[in-house]
This record gives sequence, C-alpha cells and structure tokens, in this order.
Amino acid sequence: MTSDALPAAPADVPPLHGEPLPLEFANTVFPVRGELRDVLDSPQGLAWWLGACRDRLATPLSDSDLRGVGATDVDCFVMLRDATRRLVDAHVDGRAPDAWDVAQVNRVSSVGRPWPMLRWSGAGRPAALEVSTAPPLVAVQAEVAHGLIALLSGAGAGDVRACRAPGCVFFFDHARSRREWCSTGCGNRARVARHYARHQRGRRLPNGQKLSSS
Repeated sequence: MTSDALPAAPADVPPLHGEPLPLEFANTVFPVRGELRDVLDSPQGLAWWLGACRDRLATPLSDSDLRGVGATDVDCFVMLRDATRRLVDAHVDGRAPDAWDVAQVNRVSSVGRPWPMLRWSGAGRPAALEVSTAPPLVAVQAEVAHGLIALLSGAGAGDVRACRAPGCVFFFDHARSRREWCSTGCGNRARVARHYARHQRGRRLPNGQKLSSS
C-alpha cells in the first residue's frame, strides 16, 4: 500500500445493513452471483471493511492504521471472523459450540483491556474515548469479541437469526428489523422462490407426474 492514499475498495464488497458490529463482521463472507466471497481475504479488503465501519468503533482508527494493514492482520481477523460465524451459527441452531471457537473469542477479548478517557477541550461537550494498551488493529479485534460475547450471552437486546432467503449466508438482528430476512432484496427473493415452488406443486397430476409445458 502507498504511504499517502487509503486502499481502494475491492471489486466486490458485502452490503452493510447496519447490523450489530459482530454480525457485520460475520457477514464479511457473502454471496456474489451464486459464489461465496470473503472481503477479508486481503489487506486491501480488510482495510476497506475497517474504514467502512470505523465510525461505529469505539477504538480510534487513523488513516495511517488503515494503510498499515498487512497479511498478519488478515490472518488474525479471519481467524476471529471464522470463529464468530461458527459460534453465531451454533447459537442460531441451538447446538453446542466448538470449545476451540469459545477459547479463541475469549483469548481475543482479554487482550489490551480498554478504559474510558475523558476528552474535553474549550467550551465543547465532554466526550468519552476508549483507549487501550493494545495496538489499534488488535484493540478492534477485542472490541468485536466483546460485542459478540454481549450479543450471544443476552447482555445486549439482540435476537440473532440466519437469513432464510435462498443462497444467503448472512446473519441479522431480528429484534431490530422484525423480519425474517437480512434485507428487502432477500425478502423479495424468498417470496419469489415460494411462489415458484407453489406453482410447480400446482402443476403436478394426482399420480405425481408433471403437466407438460407444451
């Protein structure tokens, strides 16, 4: 990456639906024309996601931090993301998680314990800034892990669901949207698929054979 410009966005990026941060993180695996893509598979993609979400992070991220994203950062974020997806999937399915995934999230959560710092200058309104002894990119991982723990443990107000639309692999907060899909587009695809299935069932003869389309 150059020293003066932020990384350009990759050709394919996942939609950001405003879900809780751990779910946006999990949704960095996304479908494009029937194939799964991973926006975190390169420093460029990881830097794009961090930049796109940095206004939602308590951890301050500078342009310099984004320009400095490297292959080791990619490995660390992908490891946490994959554990996050498996844990959320286990939560949605109501089954026991893999102990390694739980240990991975707890390890990341314990790094660089953050604390609030008061920022107040002049007559402006006081603000709280989260600071940490960990480097910024490590602190972001810890922040995501904290949010995931709160979401899965019920400490937050979320209701995590998996999108039911055909081909979608996204998770979403049902408490926020009160719908069965992650987006309006997925809802439309699901309704079309149901209509097609009903139409095909209606075209079968009593003996199970299909009516000819000719």
